[in-house]
Amino acid sequence: MLLYFSVGGFCSFKDTQDLFLTAYLGTRLKNTKYEKNFYIDKNNRVMKSAVVFGANASGKTNLILGIERLKEIIFNGINLPKDFNEKNLNYDSESIKFEIGILDQKKNIYDYSIEFKKEKLIYEKLECNDKVIYEFKDDILSSKKLPKEILRIFSISSTETILKKLRDFQLAEIKDFTFSLSDVIIKRNKGINYESKDVPSTITENVKLRLEDKKKDVLQIVKLLDYTVEDFQFEKLGAVNDEVMYDIYFLRENTKNKFYLGNESEGIRKIINLMLGLLEIYDGKTVVIDELDSSISTVSLIKLFNNFINVDDNLKGQLIVTSHNLFLFDNNIFEPQQIYIVNKREDLTSELYSLSEFKIRSEKENLYHDFLKGRYGGINGQEKSR
Repeated sequence: MLLYFSVGGFCSFKDTQDLFLTAYLGTRLKNTKYEKNFYIDKNNRVMKSAVVFGANASGKTNLILGIERLKEIIFNGINLPKDFNEKNLNYDSESIKFEIGILDQKKNIYDYSIEFKKEKLIYEKLECNDKVIYEFKDDILSSKKLPKEILRIFSISSTETILKKLRDFQLAEIKDFTFSLSDVIIKRNKGINYESKDVPSTITENVKLRLEDKKKDVLQIVKLLDYTVEDFQFEKLGAVNDEVMYDIYFLRENTKNKFYLGNESEGIRKIINLMLGLLEIYDGKTVVIDELDSSISTVSLIKLFNNFINVDDNLKGQLIVTSHNLFLFDNNIFEPQQIYIVNKREDLTSELYSLSEFKIRSEKENLYHDFLKGRYGGINGQEKSR
């Protein structure tokens, strides 16, 4: 599970901004309407969901891009020409910073941080359960896990991540950390309309089995979009690279015709594509979606959170989304700490903060009215008022 993500000097984020996904110390969750919204054990209270709001061009997508870019750096190493250019760097910053915290399936907590500038790596550290695995600072590498000779060799100015250099040494903590990070799945629009009728709608055997296993839940959501849908089934198409592929079709009331997914409405195609990600959540994965609400009705969105995510059946999965749908800006659905706002300042930089920073009565209704009035920021050019 994702515990936190911090970003600074990247795109519209100049000052370091933090997305915290754990409940504040002292927050009462047990026996409240928010208890099912959190994974709770002896040591952790982690959000199963979080929603990020903000006006167009406020920086919401840049937050998702930051998580995505950090994942690429961790898996593939750093590329200074790519990572430190005018497109990624905030204009008034001299360095880019990322931090991330992960709770793995064994309940180990990993903390990773990195800072770099145009010429070289400035700082990098990996911790496991508050114990330093390695730290690179002032061109010096320190670690109790590595031989002194290795520390000496790598204690030089570097244009590559230490994480990549140490991967060949098979440190268990590095292996487990990168494996856990692979459970963070990013879904965003990269210029292709995946709901387009021109895009193939075939699925693999594995996805077919998962959809069949969760058929009742999937149908429940699909029927919110189209009540005439009674069932969905699969048609075998053949094999691609030795992998069997299937098409999906729907059965409707009062007809025996097959309605193939590729010919369905944008909303139906969107929700099926979303379902494939949501099923990953039930495997304990974190799914991050940019612009969740496009083509999906408000009722369906609320149902997704109330019936799929913030429920007992979801043990350790997470859904983190950006959204424009203000009906989700609701403290009856989310604990205020689960609602984040990205606000564009007058200097064109972005700030990120949660609704919990404001004094809100627990019974407060129609919070979105106050949001539209600019009380919480998020409306570009308006300062928030606490």
